Amino acid sequence: MSSTVQTVGDEGATMPAGAAPSEFLSLPAEVIERILTFSDPRDVSGYAQTCRYARKLVYEAEDQYLWRELYLGRPFDDLRRGIATPKGRITVPSLSGTFDPSDPKEDARWRPELQRRVRAELIASSGTRDAELLQTAYEAFLSAIDTAIPVPMDGADSELQEVAAAGKELEDRDSPSTPAALSRSENIRWVDRVLRKTRLLDVLPVYTGAIVNIPSLEQLNADGSVSPSEYDLEDARADPDGIDIPYPEVCWVPSRFLQAQQMRARLRACVALSHESSFEIESRVRMAKLRKASRAFVYDMRKYQLSTLWGPYRTGEDGRTVLANWEHVEHILNVVGLKLREIPISSLGYFKKPLFQMDALRAYTAVGAAQRAEDDWAGVSGTWRRFVCFMDYRDLYTYNYSTLPPGPHDPDFFDDPFDEALRPVELTLELITRDDYLAESHRIPFDPSTSSTRRASRGGPIGDCDHDPRFPTLYFKGYSRGAQHSNDATIRGKVSTLSDGAVRWHFVTSYDGRMQWGAEGVQVGHVCSAAGVAGIWTGAHHDRERIDDPAGPFWMVKVSDGLPNGVLNTLH
Repeated sequence: MSSTVQTVGDEGATMPAGAAPSEFLSLPAEVIERILTFSDPRDVSGYAQTCRYARKLVYEAEDQYLWRELYLGRPFDDLRRGIATPKGRITVPSLSGTFDPSDPKEDARWRPELQRRVRAELIASSGTRDAELLQTAYEAFLSAIDTAIPVPMDGADSELQEVAAAGKELEDRDSPSTPAALSRSENIRWVDRVLRKTRLLDVLPVYTGAIVNIPSLEQLNADGSVSPSEYDLEDARADPDGIDIPYPEVCWVPSRFLQAQQMRARLRACVALSHESSFEIESRVRMAKLRKASRAFVYDMRKYQLSTLWGPYRTGEDGRTVLANWEHVEHILNVVGLKLREIPISSLGYFKKPLFQMDALRAYTAVGAAQRAEDDWAGVSGTWRRFVCFMDYRDLYTYNYSTLPPGPHDPDFFDDPFDEALRPVELTLELITRDDYLAESHRIPFDPSTSSTRRASRGGPIGDCDHDPRFPTLYFKGYSRGAQHSNDATIRGKVSTLSDGAVRWHFVTSYDGRMQWGAEGVQVGHVCSAAGVAGIWTGAHHDRERIDDPAGPFWMVKVSDGLPNGVLNTLH
């Protein structure tokens, strides 16, 4: 049986007209179908090529029983149990969040989705660097993540949510004693297994027509992967704490491949370094490369301007529509996540760090999801732990504006002994109505992407997507408590969706009635997921198109309880 990526779904071959049917074909069609349900989908496709009768049985049956059983037996999560995703997401065609068995279109999803995932696994295992093939695989993996079954809302998985709240890592997901096994997602297990085994996300696509075939995300070796070279490993073994990796050159990629680049970055953000180990020298070298590149990206003030809403966004082909920049999100997670790895385990357990596991991507894995209000689709209300990273302002200024050799934006600036600071901030949030949000105009954060602002300025970026009734804009208020201020600060903001289906968090922090810090973030994973929100903080006032205020990354997650007074000063 051929194992090429074109195998599944090839419907062209038939047996010669004069060939005699085998004894197998003499069995009733229902029996043959039942036997085929125990076969590999590629073998079923091969069987369909043996004769016209087999082809008709496999591809022209009146129902989708065979393909549904093949899909569920792979195993994958039942598509009928998936929930809706915001408009614009890459997902299963026609997935509506509800399933109508009387609609024949509803039953037609099993075969194309199974074929897409089998093909994606073959592509991942092939070692190809062809951008078009890799984009096909990225789409399938992202679809599998978005259609993973949510955590039940009946409380059966409260133990899993407690694990998410505590930030414990689930190293052995196959163990029946593991809480995640109570309601595990086969989709997530499949994505995790294939990406971990094939290291697909370390392989960089070859963009035909690009001036340089290597993206600027990380420095690559000659073989086109981020696996460390023998030279890197020898240096690392000799001095594990002094790894010096050259920074990549910036390259140009045609616009038609930007979507593939964004899909790859979104998958890497979903993995969030969960496939890397601080105890393995190869992983340490890879993480050193990524950390240097991510710091250079995140602390580059040129990234923050009006068109990107001073956050981790990019613009669409029209130059105005705001979309999530998943490359930026990945860099944020790298910077904050690698900083968190330096913190002693005892402190991290106490502070409930963000999860380094893919189960956190599932819908409703966030703490308190089962108790949220019906209209709180994003799980806003409750207590959040926000980990904020920042550079010394003098260092930030030197990196961005230095006139001394080698000039600004030199990645070598982040060589040892450079280090940024990390502070935990505790947020307590609650939903409010739109009228309450607009009642105090002086406390509303400036958002140039709103329709009223665009009309006043005769242009500007187009942000929130207001025509998805399943995910209406949510407004919230609350307060925050950090190490640097004795008094609580007030929070005011909103959660909305962008045109590409990304969930946007936009809020401002005020001290003594004066807005001081703004924040723009993107939900990682599905709605109300334990993976949390990754974003950028900046000054709240943007008088010019570009900002001179400081900026830095943050990662915030929902937690089950607050911290005692004084504890926020202990994490450095």
